[in-house]
Amino acid sequence: MLSGMSRLAVVAVFLAGCSGCSTSAKDRTKGSTESKGPTGPEHIVVPHAGSAESTGTVAAAPTDDPRFHLKADEGTLTIDKAEARAGAEAIASVKLAPNTGFHVATDYPIKITLEPAEGVKLSKTELTAGGRDKAQGDAATLSEQMLVIPIKATAEKAGAYEIKGWFKFGVCDKDSCHPKRQPITVTVAAT
Repeated sequence: MLSGMSRLAVVAVFLAGCSGCSTSAKDRTKGSTESKGPTGPEHIVVPHAGSAESTGTVAAAPTDDPRFHLKADEGTLTIDKAEARAGAEAIASVKLAPNTGFHVATDYPIKITLEPAEGVKLSKTELTAGGRDKAQGDAATLSEQMLVIPIKATAEKAGAYEIKGWFKFGVCDKDSCHPKRQPITVTVAAT
């Protein structure tokens, strides 16, 4: 008798082998198939080669997991408020300062991804630093003692705006490194 996992594997292999059995060539070229399910016709759409879905360019929003946030004993994360006149570029700095016994993992691929906010133009929606070659990238300061990444934004009109995003980085202690990923909010105030 087959175990539950073995039966599942056999069914998966069978279904993979028959995936195109009842479709016409026309349906396969369209990227969709239609088959009879237990409650009637079932439509399955398969992404076309080169489409955003098949190349992976459509990324789902990361899920917030507090286990990957910077802990108080590891260091501090501060985000300056960006202030300028409407139509002028404002700069907010994201600053990471590790506590004693920790350091910034400069060889970790550091990345800030920002979601554009209505009424605010960002100079970049993705900022990077670090990595295998420890590249300065978009960082104003990149060292084991401090990381500073400026975010440049221009508000069209006077007002207060919030730009949401994700900050991915790493901190290390003497024994191990800890990857971090947490949501951030950048405030832009225009007069």
